[in-house]
Amino acid sequence: MARFVPDRRYTALAAGGALGALLAVLITDDAGGRLLAGLAGLMLVAYVVTDLVFSPRVVANRDGIVVRAPLTRARVPWSEVGAVRAETRFRYGVRSTTLEIDAGPVLVVLSHRALGADPVDAAALIEAFRPATR
Repeated sequence: MARFVPDRRYTALAAGGALGALLAVLITDDAGGRLLAGLAGLMLVAYVVTDLVFSPRVVANRDGIVVRAPLTRARVPWSEVGAVRAETRFRYGVRSTTLEIDAGPVLVVLSHRALGADPVDAAALIEAFRPATR
């Protein structure tokens, strides 16, 4: 079985940032600054909560793939999985690689941060669980 969970270092960093934003809200006198710090803190808390609640994000075994993400929850048998691939795109001079799982009506796209692993390695490991007969 292969399990991919969000990188806990990023989760801890987001939690620290949320605490810093809370501190900024408490010590600043500027209303606009409070608003911005409060919004940033809420966004960081949302990252932390989703990392903890939707973990592991992907589990692959001989039966199929289970995906747990904020907008997608799916248990997909191998017979319904069309493709598992790592896609690299360049945009504004920045390269990003994501894991894409095409399972009929469900297309799941996960980043390195969401997987806690390199998407290229994750795709190869997930594909290793696919039964030989297709």
